[in-house]
Amino acid sequence: MRRIAAAGFAIAAIAALAGCATQGSGEPKLQEVNRTSLPAQASAAAQDHPALSAAILKEINSYRAANNLGRLAPDAKLQRAAAVHAADMELRGFFGHFNPDAQRLRERVLAVEPGFTGRVAENIQVVEGTSYGAMNDAALAAAMVEKWLESPMHRKNIRAPEMTDSGIGIARQGDRIVAVQVFAGP
Repeated sequence: MRRIAAAGFAIAAIAALAGCATQGSGEPKLQEVNRTSLPAQASAAAQDHPALSAAILKEINSYRAANNLGRLAPDAKLQRAAAVHAADMELRGFFGHFNPDAQRLRERVLAVEPGFTGRVAENIQVVEGTSYGAMNDAALAAAMVEKWLESPMHRKNIRAPEMTDSGIGIARQGDRIVAVQVFAGP
């Protein structure tokens, strides 16, 4: 009896949601997403963490070299897109590849490099706790890259041979560290 009641509720919920669709064209209007600028507050708050960013890239490149995948070159524009996204997640309290304005990775890259036409991928991570906050950059980078490598999707981005460039952004608030790695290729 519970299954029938639950199924009835689910059908009613779907019918109610279907009634919310945009009338007229048959398709809901897509939200216009900003491709020309990054979120202003996050853009102003983004900071460089060159030692940690370099340590993460070194770990990634060591892994790629050991697997004959080629090195990733650091790219300042990708680093800017990554740093602003990390700052945005920290400031607005979200975690994801889309920001609250529906801006995704491609829009963030286009905001810093308007003519960009290549492939992009992104790894994000948050670590927190005194054990992470107390680590030096090399140890922290090794721990963060190890976590990415444990995840099939993150590992896929790291191992993608078509990716040639990378930018790494860090937002650090006490013992909480938000890391974003942006990958790009032709």
